[in-house]
Amino acid sequence: MKERMKKKRNLFRKVREFIKNTFKKDPESNLPAFSERADGDYGRQGLLTTSREEFEAELQILEGTLPDDIFGAFYVSLPVGSVNSGGLPFVSKNPDDTRNAEHGSPIMNGDGIVILVDLNHVPAPLVKTKLMKTPCYYADEATKWGTKHHGLMGFHNMGITRMSMVFGARNELNTATVPVKFKGQNNSSLLATYDVGRPFLLDSKSLEIVTPVGKCSDWMNAQPAMVPWPFGITQTSAHPVFDPVTKELFTVNYSRDKSSFTHMEQTIHQLRTNRAAFKDSLESLAEELVDHPDHLHIKSKVHDFFKKLPAPKKGAAKEQKVKGEVFMYLFKWDGNGPIQRWDVVDQTGENLIIDECMHQMGITEDFIILTDCAFKFAMDLLFDNPFPGNKLIERLIRRLATVRMEPYTHTYIIKKSDIIEGAEKVTAYKLKKPIPLETIHYSCDYANPGGIITLYGVHNAATCVAEWVRTFDRRATDGKPVDPEYYSLFAVGSMDISRLGKWKINTNTWDLEIENSVIFEDPGKYKEENLGPNTWTIVLYTFRDMISSEKVVPTIKQLWYVSDGTDNNLLTKFVYRLYKNYPHRKLSLDVIKEVTKKELPFSVTRINLETMQPEDYYQCAPKTYIRGVQFIPRKTPNPNIPEEMDGYLFAPVEVGIESGGTWSFTSQFWIFDAQDIAKGPICKMGHEKLVFGFTLHTSWLPQAAPSEQQYIISIKGDYEDVIRHLPIKAEKQFLEDFFNDHIYKHFS
Repeated sequence: MKERMKKKRNLFRKVREFIKNTFKKDPESNLPAFSERADGDYGRQGLLTTSREEFEAELQILEGTLPDDIFGAFYVSLPVGSVNSGGLPFVSKNPDDTRNAEHGSPIMNGDGIVILVDLNHVPAPLVKTKLMKTPCYYADEATKWGTKHHGLMGFHNMGITRMSMVFGARNELNTATVPVKFKGQNNSSLLATYDVGRPFLLDSKSLEIVTPVGKCSDWMNAQPAMVPWPFGITQTSAHPVFDPVTKELFTVNYSRDKSSFTHMEQTIHQLRTNRAAFKDSLESLAEELVDHPDHLHIKSKVHDFFKKLPAPKKGAAKEQKVKGEVFMYLFKWDGNGPIQRWDVVDQTGENLIIDECMHQMGITEDFIILTDCAFKFAMDLLFDNPFPGNKLIERLIRRLATVRMEPYTHTYIIKKSDIIEGAEKVTAYKLKKPIPLETIHYSCDYANPGGIITLYGVHNAATCVAEWVRTFDRRATDGKPVDPEYYSLFAVGSMDISRLGKWKINTNTWDLEIENSVIFEDPGKYKEENLGPNTWTIVLYTFRDMISSEKVVPTIKQLWYVSDGTDNNLLTKFVYRLYKNYPHRKLSLDVIKEVTKKELPFSVTRINLETMQPEDYYQCAPKTYIRGVQFIPRKTPNPNIPEEMDGYLFAPVEVGIESGGTWSFTSQFWIFDAQDIAKGPICKMGHEKLVFGFTLHTSWLPQAAPSEQQYIISIKGDYEDVIRHLPIKAEKQFLEDFFNDHIYKHFS
């Protein structure tokens, strides 16, 4: 026992010696920081060019007229690269001409930035951008290339997440903002969210971080028990739900089965203690196996490889052992005190087990809806490549880790009446049969008359949202290498048309009423120039008062969705092989290849959810990409227009410009009349500093106003408690000094 404790005390000392003597010699780690992009052109840009610059300026009207009755504050979240990259894309070479290990990283792995467009500002709308600077952001900044703490202590892109072997995982808050307005507050705030990070409350005007939701000790971490990280891996939902009636926020905290960790414990142990030899051995294994035709043979050889490695030492604290097992918690927060937490079990009393992730949640008058979403943002992909600069190892790990999405959606329902203060558990009732299609995003009518829930699901059939275009990928249509402009983008080349489902769920019997449910699907007139309403690659959608902090929508009547069409460079041979035997196929593989070669344009469709039929449609010009869409109501209602259509659509758009056979892009905001999108945008706005290549979710508030949040968690007290309870005792003084020097000073 005494010898074991001595080894623990020496762990951090060995790590620091390793950084000094070994890791600095590894060219893959020499990732320099640079604050300005080499191209430096904020006018025309490449497909993925994205700025990290924080700025504030008035938008310029580029075309059309700004409606005089549009108002409020529009928000959109997006990833913008790392502290080293200076924005996007992740370039192939560093300024000193060495290979950039971040090159080819997925765009989803990037610091979050929130863009605010204040439409109440006069004389012109004000655009403001703000990086989401969480505590781990400042740790990343302090350990980037060129600092004394870089190397093993620094953060590195490892597939879809960014990790440090000493500090843990980044919480990048790059996915969505959720409006909230707690009891006693006049102004709404925003939650900045991420699938693998604790949400933070933002001031909706300044965009500054106000407080995390819950203390670190409230959240269970998903990493293996032997990993003593101050920044743990926290799995949650990127789309928690706020109830405007009860003024309460609901979210989840969960872990998948420990068996899904894919040799993670051994990998981390080797990276911390024997990195160079581990890399050489893994590279030799990759050379032997990466092109082997027998997948089972590959799995067997890799299993044997890890079996022969020295095992990490055991002996973590009892609480940490629990953190490696399956757990599921429901959180409720009223904004005025600590969060409340319940263990979630199914109707048999067993812990809820999630196979993929819980990207989305839903809420109605009487129920909370949980789903196992078709988005592999989970442990087996989080730790994708421990040597991100080595493409041979990346190819091998991709073959091992990537699996098809399940072609259905398990759904669980929690009765709000069962969420009892002081109780330890709450039951989530699993539907007898799953929704028979994969689902990422969905919304529900707030009304649930007679216990019948109406759920509207976007079903990205045979589409792998968690996959991204790699530097070694080839196109499925012709076998040619993918255009480098597309590296890092989501590999969402559709292998079938998407669907939009209207599902009836009977909470009296826990049945999915298939006979009362409707699916809309349409490939459009894909052989003609004008495609018409279609469901090619549905990604984002909007409706009036979607995720409002003040109003519920008893029945969603009209919905606008964006179709991303098809793109030759986004359907890779890897994804094609993965989904060629898709069980719900509507279109043949020959048609898929034909339509992908044609490159169908982006479009917006309005669908009447009562009839489940499209009623309005707008088609973009080639290489014009609508990256999101948000409904904004008119400031003064028009009595001649149905309430659900009385307003505007506000959209971030990447506009392609062809010159001499090449394309460049500009970033703009477009405004549509919601009741007549077919006539096209009525106003286009931009600014020379507004530069984005890909955006994620949007939200809207009637006004951007200072936060009135009174209950605020101290970052210093929170992380002092974390460090105090780390199971490894050695070098705590180093962590305390580091946090004092680099993190606490940024939070009052």
